[in-house]
Amino acid sequence: MYLATLTAENFRVFGARLSAEDAGDSLQLDLAPGVSVLLGENDAGKTAVVDAIRLCLLTTSGDFYRVTKDDFHVGPDGRADSFTITCCFKDLSIEEQGVFLELLTTDPNGTSSLYISFKAELMDSLPPHRVSATTRTGPDGDGPALDGEAREHLKATYLRPLRDAEGELRAGRGSRLSQILAGYPTMKDEGVDDFDVDADTARTLVGIMRRAEHHIRSNSTVTAALEDINSGYLEKFSIGSDMLRGEIGVAGDASLSRALERLELRLSTGEPEWTRRGLGYNNALFMAAELLLLGNSDIAPLLLIEEPEAHLHPQLQTRVMDLLLDRAADKKGSEDARVQVILTTHSPHLASAVPVEWITLVTEGRTYSLAPGMTGLDSADYAFLSKFLDATKANLFFARAVALVEGDAEALLLPALAAAAGWSFSENGVSIVNVGHTGLFRYSRIFQRDGQQIPVAVACVRDRDLLPPNTPEDMRGQLPCVADMTAQKVEAHVAGLKDRDAGPVRTFVSDHWTFEYDLAASSWGLATVMHQAVRAACASTNRWPTRPELDDIQARAADEIDAWQKEEVSLGEAAMRIYRPLRRKPGKQASKAITAQYAAQLLKPGSLSPQELPPYLRDAFGHLCGGA
Repeated sequence: MYLATLTAENFRVFGARLSAEDAGDSLQLDLAPGVSVLLGENDAGKTAVVDAIRLCLLTTSGDFYRVTKDDFHVGPDGRADSFTITCCFKDLSIEEQGVFLELLTTDPNGTSSLYISFKAELMDSLPPHRVSATTRTGPDGDGPALDGEAREHLKATYLRPLRDAEGELRAGRGSRLSQILAGYPTMKDEGVDDFDVDADTARTLVGIMRRAEHHIRSNSTVTAALEDINSGYLEKFSIGSDMLRGEIGVAGDASLSRALERLELRLSTGEPEWTRRGLGYNNALFMAAELLLLGNSDIAPLLLIEEPEAHLHPQLQTRVMDLLLDRAADKKGSEDARVQVILTTHSPHLASAVPVEWITLVTEGRTYSLAPGMTGLDSADYAFLSKFLDATKANLFFARAVALVEGDAEALLLPALAAAAGWSFSENGVSIVNVGHTGLFRYSRIFQRDGQQIPVAVACVRDRDLLPPNTPEDMRGQLPCVADMTAQKVEAHVAGLKDRDAGPVRTFVSDHWTFEYDLAASSWGLATVMHQAVRAACASTNRWPTRPELDDIQARAADEIDAWQKEEVSLGEAAMRIYRPLRRKPGKQASKAITAQYAAQLLKPGSLSPQELPPYLRDAFGHLCGGA
């Protein structure tokens, strides 16, 4: 069995359900038997999802979660006076149905499910804001109460963010390590006291402790010290027949729990002396210990992890995810229990390490599954993204707006252009994804769906790839020329580049030809910047120019632009001259990426007016940033 659905009403960021058919602002989350990854920016609702499960099922660590007033949703009509969380488990085996027999709900088809419903109510409108809470079974929480044995079977393992892994594995009363080891299948046999006083032997943990206590009490130094205390001091405090005598023993009882609480787990250095290790490796050690406990659970082993990337470098993050994927895999015939993993992360490395269909985006208190049938992606898109959506592209899952571009030049230069014209990508949470080809819709369809749309603006920035009428023959290549096309054909060509726009996705096509040409053709200010950048890129083909050399190159390029203006050269002709060294042909003189790098350095925030930008970029920035 596994946790299949989670619903929550009026809990924190999640509001009320409007009707049986309309979830409204409530949480309705479908989960997979293996790995479910929750992605999104801060304060989107990811932790609220995890805490809802913790409240409903409790956790194996025994951490106390006290419901407070702040857990009740605040909406337009004020704070709610109650909230409900329901977990539904499905695919119960025959053995699991037997364990929860009296708590199950059976549908008309004869399929049994286990519903756990947690309801909290505010008892006072004023401090101290006392809260009453109940946990019952049934879809509406009107079934039998969840008894102790059933609750123990359903407890989840929870790894909090920024956890103190070293402290969790340290010896001490009620230590997490002692709880983990106590759940190991063969550990119960270690609770038998097999100490043989006559043979002076012991094999179990409790027997070894009893033997140690026996030898400590029999130690000559301890015995002598005890005799000195009794005869030299305590006897002198005796009054009449009240004889005072002390006895030295080992603190605590010789029980299995006490023995386990004296153990600690730490990384071996291979040396006799112990050296403290870093936070990252201690976190990996702690996760390994928790997975040991989960792997020995027979019923619904569930692992909740917030930010497993905490303190881990990227390569170790990938190794941790590989381990989680392995433990969550459905291995037919294996004796190891399949672990269900629900994790939240802000790491693009982890986001890119799992299939897109296992991801749920969480934003503004709503969840958006990326499973097949829930997005605009088709089966070929999912297969494509599993291979090519790497860590550099996975930042799109955490953005408030996404710019999808075809190459390095756009990725390097767009943020500088936006800032120069008064928009800020960083302030508006805009991520740039360099696809490296024209297949932008492979990625944009992630954000397209029926019904409620993901509130992430997506701009696909594309080249028109039609030659202007004044294009010289040696620069034409295989592209069609506008001069050879009717206005209807040009319009149809542009419309074809936008035919997959829907929802938050819009395509912005260059007004004339390509990105670099359109920049140079948009205004004399940008023509100057692009001419300086192209000339600097030409000079950087074999070596990087020095700062004085670069200043001279850019000054001469600016003077050339001034001369063209005095000669009344048209802006289109000037753009053609500027773009010529970048045109893809044998003997090409400059790199587009290096040109973009130099142009980005030349552009200063506020140095351009929006009207100086190409219209298609001005529209794209407005879509991404919501205005200048």
